[in-house]
Amino acid sequence: MAPDTPTDARVTQAWNRIAEWLAEYAPPSYAALKPGASDNEIAALEETLGVSVPEELKALWRLSAGENGVNGSGLMMGGWALMPLSAVVDVHQRQMRFQEVDCEDNTEDEDALVLWKPSWIPFCSSSPDETVHGLYLNGRTGEVCRWTRFREREREYESLPAYLELMAVSLEAPLAAAGPEKPGMMGGALVWGPLDEERGDHWVRYLGQAPLRHPAKTLGAIREALPGDECEEFDEQRDAVDLADPEAVAAFRDHWWQRAVQAQEELEHDVAAALGGNIMVRPGRKLAPKYTATLPPGIRHLPPSMDDIRIALRHESVRTRFDRDFMDAVPPHYPALLLRWWDIARLMADPRGDRAVRAVVNGRHASD
Repeated sequence: MAPDTPTDARVTQAWNRIAEWLAEYAPPSYAALKPGASDNEIAALEETLGVSVPEELKALWRLSAGENGVNGSGLMMGGWALMPLSAVVDVHQRQMRFQEVDCEDNTEDEDALVLWKPSWIPFCSSSPDETVHGLYLNGRTGEVCRWTRFREREREYESLPAYLELMAVSLEAPLAAAGPEKPGMMGGALVWGPLDEERGDHWVRYLGQAPLRHPAKTLGAIREALPGDECEEFDEQRDAVDLADPEAVAAFRDHWWQRAVQAQEELEHDVAAALGGNIMVRPGRKLAPKYTATLPPGIRHLPPSMDDIRIALRHESVRTRFDRDFMDAVPPHYPALLLRWWDIARLMADPRGDRAVRAVVNGRHASD
């Protein structure tokens, strides 16, 4: 959005983009969202807290007043969970009690740490059932800050609109996602990671397309998925296998299939790292300033031009889909659309990525 767009309007548009993405790509997370709150419910919360809630936070709560979470995880960027209004009240009142007790214990200490202020409104917690850590909106500055049980109070984002806009673009152009917060999938639900080691095996990074299919367990498919410099070794071992020995054939196939899967995962990682570090390999023409301004500061790169992307896509069927997406998009979405298709163009630079992207684009939109 343009810099002079009201903050509540920016929140509404960013959240609508997030909700649309969730509905299409992560239905369990979309289903976990609670309905929006009424103005009467928000007014009752303000009366209980004794403080006015900023308009941008009201706008968010009118669209969704919390989430239930999926498998104990929240869907908000950074792994946070959107708190229901009842939890907002509980956390705010608890933190204010902590502040009052601390003030009583440190009446003569002018440098005592401020634990909480009435204008700090929590809206995200560490999980749907855990509220000892979270994010709050500073009602005086508009900044989004983090609180922890260890009395840490740190600024995380410039504003609530900036946080939601960054989340929306990170979902729409995941390979260009800034920082360590990467969108992923677990059981069809959106999670941000990578997660801890205990759950990491089930976390799959979202790359803006259907999950990468592992090669079929046939010798031809395995060989095709291997790096070129390993094909000679594969051929030598294949020719030495006794085809009359089923166990030997299975052992050979399983060994090289695991290597092919590893090679595909390494390719994903390398492509994602390259895009995340520098998506401006060929920047092309600049976007108009009003469109550049729609990107949050954290990823305000200048995307490549439409012509650069069309050339890089290489295949007419994929270019046709890009043209249709571009024609259907509204101007505020152009930067994210260009970033998303630049991701796809970069993936198509590798033959395996090329085949995967064409299969996804042609398969997903075959009924359009």
